[in-house]
Amino acid sequence: MDIVDRGDDSGEGPVQIAFADTREEAALIRGLLREAKIKSIARQTSFEGPTLGTGLLTRSSRRIYVRSEDAAAARTLIAETMVEDPAEIEIPEPVNAAYLDEARGHKPRGYNMIGAYARTWLVAIVVLGLILVAFLIFH
Repeated sequence: MDIVDRGDDSGEGPVQIAFADTREEAALIRGLLREAKIKSIARQTSFEGPTLGTGLLTRSSRRIYVRSEDAAAARTLIAETMVEDPAEIEIPEPVNAAYLDEARGHKPRGYNMIGAYARTWLVAIVVLGLILVAFLIFH
């Protein structure tokens, strides 16, 4: 999400205040603005401009527009509320990570690629063999 500030808030029409990477992010921004009683619209865009009929599953960016008199308040609200870089927050280490060396029990199996395929083929052959034996018994 990017806050757009071009300084052209004195015009008559709607003013772009934000650029959202996804439809969901645009919905969150519009909900935040709606709570503050600021009317907004979102337009789907791509490199060529608005795109129509691209489907529901596409990841498309949106531009958020408000009235020119609400632009400054909307930008301030978004800047105060939205978290720009969640990677700056340090993720805590899992609780058991400090004690992994002291753990007892089985160690993880280390199958290489050939071992994994060999085990898969062996299981498949055994299952097919059991099916064949059952078929011969009941036939």
